[in-house]
Amino acid sequence: MHVVVLGGGLAGLAASYELAKGGVQVTLVEREPRIGGMAHSMQVGPFTLDHGPHRFHTRDQRLWDHLDEVVGAENLGVRDRLSRIYLRGRFFNYPLVAKNVLRNLPLHLLAKAFADYLAIRIRNQLRPIPDDCFENWVTKRFGRTLYRMFFGTYTEKTWGMSCKVISADWASQRITLLNLWDTVKKTLLRPKDAPRTLVSEFKYPKTGGVGRIAESYHAHLERMGVRILLGTSLETVSHREGRATAVSVRREGGEAETIRPDVVVSTIPINRLLERLDPAPPEEVAAAMGRLRHVAIVFVYLEVAKPQVSPDHWVYLPEKHLTIHRISEFKNFSEHCAPPDRTAICAEITCPYDGEIWNLDLARGGAIAIRDLETVGLIRPGEAKPLHLTKLRYAYPIYDLTYRENLRRGLDYLKAFQNLDTTGRQGLFRYNNMDHSIAMGRKIARSLLAGESMDHERIAAGHEYFG
Repeated sequence: MHVVVLGGGLAGLAASYELAKGGVQVTLVEREPRIGGMAHSMQVGPFTLDHGPHRFHTRDQRLWDHLDEVVGAENLGVRDRLSRIYLRGRFFNYPLVAKNVLRNLPLHLLAKAFADYLAIRIRNQLRPIPDDCFENWVTKRFGRTLYRMFFGTYTEKTWGMSCKVISADWASQRITLLNLWDTVKKTLLRPKDAPRTLVSEFKYPKTGGVGRIAESYHAHLERMGVRILLGTSLETVSHREGRATAVSVRREGGEAETIRPDVVVSTIPINRLLERLDPAPPEEVAAAMGRLRHVAIVFVYLEVAKPQVSPDHWVYLPEKHLTIHRISEFKNFSEHCAPPDRTAICAEITCPYDGEIWNLDLARGGAIAIRDLETVGLIRPGEAKPLHLTKLRYAYPIYDLTYRENLRRGLDYLKAFQNLDTTGRQGLFRYNNMDHSIAMGRKIARSLLAGESMDHERIAAGHEYFG
């Protein structure tokens, strides 16, 4: 059996690895000149930079064992997560911790928050509020005061759209606690079955940034004889009578090639895959794929002339007078990511593709990031300078109110193919974590090896916290 895997992110790498271990001939096609996708790391001078914060955590011991097998347990460090929200001049733990909120919020806001919560609970008993959008889902569980402070403002800033037109799916995957009272109980009592929200320990490579995971896969794949085509774009996937018959690709520089595999596994954006099908899908399917959208991110990296900006792995900045929405400090993931006397900050700015923010250069992006961090007091004037800038077009899938129906049209169409499937974060248009992507890739590979479906689509499909 010969399998072509489209996309060299974590899902594609994990699928290729498991297939090659099973004795399958694999060709891996990646558009970029390097492996890893969003989990790629860059070396800029003495600094190791990721595309924002990445952490590996799972409840599945098999995935821990797999990570140790690929990277080597001795190459992985264990960290205790610290992420906070900087709001009104104070740091709030995120996920929310009741004691921290009680300590930081002024008394009048605390009273208003609990009054709002009781009022919404009574209203919901009399006239149930539907979970038909992000705003209703959160307001009904936490009250309007906490919704506005901690959830609504940041979400609208990040997505650039009203929470009334964002699916409740986004809330269920970002906020696993049931409601305000549940938050109080679980943060005070810390039950043994604490949800993923409250699990803080994670693994991260000691050297090389998160990209060390992808690089380790790459080294294994080369030893196992996998053909890896970097800097190679997908032109078309030809099909006939429910089977993919050929994959046409083009190397950077113009060299074209046609591959005739037995099976195609795609981890590229599902709408891009369907655009490349020849013959094209029905008009209604193509139209549905055209309605699937992504938020892009511009990553601005700053070199800061001090050992540490904050102890956090990442900090959310929800206030709308600030342009950046989150910062991360890689030295807090591993001390090897920066020299002892300096640190690097990654400032993220979400935006539509090809708009004003998307087209920022390093000088202008650096000026925005420096201004915002000086405004909130995390750095002082003269401490930081622009270091690097990079961009991701397909960063967050947009969970608008119609995304589920549109996505289902594409997935249902692909189900008719006997030897073409789509998986991973991009392939399933799903906001998920690193462990989910790796699990998806491994499961689709095991399905092919076993000759039976293991339903990789169910991974990260439930109401589970993914932050």
